[in-house]
Amino acid sequence: MFHILPKSRRWYHTRLHSCSLRSVQFAACLISISAILVGCARLSVSPQSAQRPDPAASLHAIESERFVPAWIVVNDFTFSPLSVSENSSPVYRAKELLLSNSEEDPRVKIARDAAASLSDQTIRRLDKVGLTAIRIRADSEAKMPGNNLVVTGRLINVDEGNRLTRIAFGLGAGEASLDTQVHVFRVAQGEWAEVLAFSTHADSGKLPGMAESVGFGFLFIGPITMLSSISDAASAGQKIYSTQMDVLAAQTGDQIARYLSQYSADQGWIPPSRAKSVNLATD
Repeated sequence: MFHILPKSRRWYHTRLHSCSLRSVQFAACLISISAILVGCARLSVSPQSAQRPDPAASLHAIESERFVPAWIVVNDFTFSPLSVSENSSPVYRAKELLLSNSEEDPRVKIARDAAASLSDQTIRRLDKVGLTAIRIRADSEAKMPGNNLVVTGRLINVDEGNRLTRIAFGLGAGEASLDTQVHVFRVAQGEWAEVLAFSTHADSGKLPGMAESVGFGFLFIGPITMLSSISDAASAGQKIYSTQMDVLAAQTGDQIARYLSQYSADQGWIPPSRAKSVNLATD
């Protein structure tokens, strides 16, 4: 026996079912965002010509190149605050204005954190291929005596893009990017000889955002305003909303370590089977 619900109750149950489906869609999108942020970055390494050392001033460093270095020293990359662009989302700007109580330039913190992530990932990857590496922090005055390979560099572009736009719309909108210039030196008895020079590029890619996944209509007029929900979830989770630059920095460090592994294999320091492939810009 069927019972016919009054019109108002039928409408309520229909709306409830629709909202439930949309909530499931929304939750699924939020769960996938962190995977998207990690997986969609585009990476490349562009080899450059190393500066030819002066034999009269760098003889010991030049002659030591054929020997396995005691350490691979990764110096935290330098930067200028002028090369850093903060997240341009108005939600982020408002939050910083209302909640920030630090006198430190936020651009300095963004770049310093990126440099730390880059160094840490480079060291981890080098350790995995059998090369002994150590990080020298930007504020450290430590010196590494002996015969070493020293990795130095500069963050030349650190752009957080617009996180909210990137998550919501994707397809390159609000894209984040990180560019570096890297110089590698052989150091022995106080002498320096450049052996590698290259640049790197990483960006957040052009995967579709949540609007393409659940529809523009729901994005703006759904029972929960999704833009607000993204902001709330991001502020609570941080992994979704504020770590794209850390992702790009870590993946840049991975590419740097891969390039160094190929150089090390060419020098005979590690077996060729341990050398890792690199995303060359010419590929």
